[in-house]
Amino acid sequence: MGKTGTVFARLARKRQQRREAERQRRGDEHYRRQLQVATDNAITTAVRARMAEPITNLHIVNPLRVTTGDVIARALEEFALSVPHEDAAAMLRHRLEHRGHARWPDLITDAYEETQS
Repeated sequence: MGKTGTVFARLARKRQQRREAERQRRGDEHYRRQLQVATDNAITTAVRARMAEPITNLHIVNPLRVTTGDVIARALEEFALSVPHEDAAAMLRHRLEHRGHARWPDLITDAYEETQS
């Protein structure tokens, strides 16, 4: 193989590496978006469930309950996506903070608990 063949082989290898890196980046972005949608849907369901509960005493506020298990179940149900507990907890923390629910005094979640190893 001459010098020209070596140059072409090197260029083809670089092109293949760039394609593989781009495919990996797109796959990671797709996973992140699906996890974000599943998390948002879990939070929305929890908020709606809280608002649907009847008010029997004005001094008692029903808590907002959303867990990483809710996120994992939503991702599996909606996208057939298997999500590790750490990813679900990180996205749940991010979305609760983004949507302003993290500061709610009656929020009940396990997203801020330390992971058990």
